[in-house]
Amino acid sequence: SLRLPRVAVATATVFFHRFYVKHAFQEHDRFEVAMACLLLAGKTEESPKKLDFIVRECWKLRRRAQQQQQKLMNQGGASPSMGGASPTAAMSSPSATDNLQIDPKSEEYVRLKERVLLLERVILHTIGFELSIDHPYKFLVDSVQNMNKKRSIEGKDGQPLKNPQMVQELAQNAMNFANDSMHTTLCLQYTANEIAMTCVYLSGKYSGIRPVGGKPWIELLGGITVEDLTTISIQVLELVQPKKGMDSEMAFKMIRKDLEEMAREGAAAPDAKRQKTN
Repeated sequence: SLRLPRVAVATATVFFHRFYVKHAFQEHDRFEVAMACLLLAGKTEESPKKLDFIVRECWKLRRRAQQQQQKLMNQGGASPSMGGASPTAAMSSPSATDNLQIDPKSEEYVRLKERVLLLERVILHTIGFELSIDHPYKFLVDSVQNMNKKRSIEGKDGQPLKNPQMVQELAQNAMNFANDSMHTTLCLQYTANEIAMTCVYLSGKYSGIRPVGGKPWIELLGGITVEDLTTISIQVLELVQPKKGMDSEMAFKMIRKDLEEMAREGAAAPDAKRQKTN
């Protein structure tokens, strides 16, 4: 609803993760921090949104989530341990939640705007005013285009990817994996290029696209080790596998098997080299 570009949302997510590396969730409301991150990221990525617009749209999302949560609670019955009305009962009552809009003249609205502006400054100091953020998207698109140009990847039938739709599918699936990675703290642990190469690998395995000549994927992925590829892949798979459902279970099993084989080959290579030297 904010109509922010993908890169701006990704930048806000990185700001959010970096902020909570140094602050506890008990110190600052994550909803308010998220709004401040979106406000700052919009300015950083040259897609600014007015504070009033961000507050109104985010407020609607939060209220809608509260309604759904209350609906689930009502369906499941009240918890015996609550011993009376829920603290959010007034907030979630029909009269309070039917209208998702926040009153721009209310004290809550004014307080929220002031709080977001304050948090924007706190975030800036927390991240050391480091506003230039690299994301996996550019790296993975360049990688896919380069592989296709050099004809270093092929389809399931062993034929070159002459169909532009297959190349587009490879890039799109890699984009989707990159989006999923934003729900983890991988952006704090690895470079954008390492995450991008992993997303290309996962997309290739998921789409049934492989390197030509039976080469291992690691030879096509620049700037990443087998160990990092394995660690990043596992973190992404653990996140997305429950969402993908049974249809993707076999593909993910194949990916895990391939990662295990690459890890074994990577561990065996130094031993073989040492034996040859001796």
